[in-house]
Amino acid sequence: MYENTINCPQCGSALPLNFRHSKLRVCEHCGSTIFLEDDVVKLAGKQSVPSKEPSLLQLQQPFSYKNNNYLPIGHIRYGYGNGFWDEWWVIDNSGTGLWVSVDEGDFAFQKSIKAPKNISFESLTIDKKINNWLVTERGHAICDGFEGELPRLVNETDEFDYVDLAKTGGKIMSLEFSEQGIRAYQGFWVDPFDIQVQG
Repeated sequence: MYENTINCPQCGSALPLNFRHSKLRVCEHCGSTIFLEDDVVKLAGKQSVPSKEPSLLQLQQPFSYKNNNYLPIGHIRYGYGNGFWDEWWVIDNSGTGLWVSVDEGDFAFQKSIKAPKNISFESLTIDKKINNWLVTERGHAICDGFEGELPRLVNETDEFDYVDLAKTGGKIMSLEFSEQGIRAYQGFWVDPFDIQVQG
């Protein structure tokens, strides 16, 4: 597993890095957001930590799923409508990362995929089918806060339109539409009872 350490440019605290391609690290000592770019550490101000809510997953607390071990190293919370969902950035023993989405007790494992071309948020209406994918949800999300170590840059002001799609066999896909373009993720639903927290 990858291990490195940087020092917070604000308070000087040593901050371990667990993912080779991290782009953002939040200092748990002073709350500063640090952008990581080509071995250069840049202070980006303070971030808003998500409020503490009961959760099966916790930063730096390993868990296993079907004989594979994972370590949550980053966390983003997004608000939508009257609720919120959590995105946990986790790495496995080889240092490969994936997202674990948790929404109202439903868990999903997802990996980034290449975004589809020639598709728009407006064209994806509920119950529309596209290449055997069914649109099941759409809405608008706003970042409520983030913490830990993440593979991409995140800001408190981030917001995007999203569409969730489903396919037979428990497969899911999520599309996020923002001014920066489309981010796409594909994965599958996970039974939370199959997740074993270690320690």
